[in-house]
Amino acid sequence: MSVTVADLLELPSMRGARVLGGHKGLGRIVSSISILESVNPAYLTDGMFPDGEFFGSEIVITGFLNILDDVELQCANIRRLAEGGEVGLILFYVGVYMKSVDQRLIDLADEYDFVLITMPEGEKLLRYSEVIMDVTECIYRDRMRRESIVSDILGRISDLPAHQRSINTVLKMLSDRLSATVLLKDASGQILNLIAWPRNREEQVKQKLGQTHGEIKLPEGETAYFRDIRTETGRNMELAIIKEGGPLHEELLYQAADIVRISLNIWNRGHGEIAVRELVRAILQDEPIKMRRLADIFHIDVSSIHEMWVLHGGFSGKQHQFEEILGSYPGLTVCDQYEDCFLFFLSTPDSPKQAEMFLGELLEAVREDEATIVRYSHLQDTGNVREAFLAHQKYLEDARKIFPEKRIFCHGEMEFARECRCLIEQGEDSLKKCTDILAPFREKQEGADLEATLRVYFLDGDMSVSKTAELLYIHKNTVKYRLRRISGLLGCRLDQMPECMYLYQAAAVSRLVC
Repeated sequence: MSVTVADLLELPSMRGARVLGGHKGLGRIVSSISILESVNPAYLTDGMFPDGEFFGSEIVITGFLNILDDVELQCANIRRLAEGGEVGLILFYVGVYMKSVDQRLIDLADEYDFVLITMPEGEKLLRYSEVIMDVTECIYRDRMRRESIVSDILGRISDLPAHQRSINTVLKMLSDRLSATVLLKDASGQILNLIAWPRNREEQVKQKLGQTHGEIKLPEGETAYFRDIRTETGRNMELAIIKEGGPLHEELLYQAADIVRISLNIWNRGHGEIAVRELVRAILQDEPIKMRRLADIFHIDVSSIHEMWVLHGGFSGKQHQFEEILGSYPGLTVCDQYEDCFLFFLSTPDSPKQAEMFLGELLEAVREDEATIVRYSHLQDTGNVREAFLAHQKYLEDARKIFPEKRIFCHGEMEFARECRCLIEQGEDSLKKCTDILAPFREKQEGADLEATLRVYFLDGDMSVSKTAELLYIHKNTVKYRLRRISGLLGCRLDQMPECMYLYQAAAVSRLVC
């Protein structure tokens, strides 16, 4: 896991330190530590954080030695640090030089969720260097154990104010994480973003990149890596990473490309539009850490997801229409396209009728005969969501064959389709044992009509004589006659469970193997 502010409080050099304010920020990720030398907040704005740009996820140490009695200026510094993306401030020499921490600083820290820490008060022998070495080593050890760039950066950016959540911020974080220069180019080769490492090498890098392509050895012991990035909008880009020293492992390069792709999909749409497709992908691809980080960014409670509706066919360009239909549905958490289907993640509906009403409206909006919706309910967590989706991919076509008249499938019907397919896959003996119950039909002249009627009655007609007659285009009395004939041949009643349960499954399996 990434190092948080709370983790730092467990370090030997931080023993005796107290959290005065910003307790909600204790879970924020710390990328590094720095010293606040300046006490002029205007300099922080113009020099360290120009134009509101992100600079670090750092924790900062200071003694406010030059402004010991100027509470307003102390508050101004905390405000600028918090707005610049820093996670907290460690105060030294309280009770030695600085008499006490004013309540206004604590209130401001709480407002920004900016962790305000004071080292042991009245202690003269404290040294900045001890905390710096301890924190730096802690972060280094964590990075050596863990290579999750995606979760690290997503976790850090989720703590930032909205105006700092951008592809440029992500590239800065990536550059710092890899200690490498990072560039993003469009399909024509034009540089869209460039974050140099160190930061003062921008022009040198531009000159070099104008002459290189592909993974090559650069002068001065540097290596360039190139990865193609394809966004959900179809825009092709290229990520270039220039690293001095040892090589970058393939897994790190894969993660670097992944976080850039995710960031482009989320923050490169313009006009404040946010793509939740990456969250959907993280849920369905069993990436819980990435899922939680993205959920924090979108302010989505994934623990509330207990239903999934999967729509196939006719949904192109209709997302806004779907959102309007479900606008009055209190349980909608997120909806978006994934692969060849459209997904809706929801909480448990107030009633089955409520869900059926909205499902019907969605299908009506699609206006396509081949469109279907699968409703999975009673899902306990996102792990169950993924399992349901994988089962849906595998058994939807079987469900359609078993229930050709249906356009809305429930969880139980999908499970039944799975059971039927598994029975077939067990081999000829299992298949024969299941369908032998229908053998008496095959010895009779009218056997084909009887078997067809049985299938429609069970699988399409909801065990309704009228509906079965309508589907078969025959008179109700004909259906009644055939059902009596079937009951007599098989020696069982067709309207009672579990007596007819095996007939129901045999009818379904016979459709799959026809």
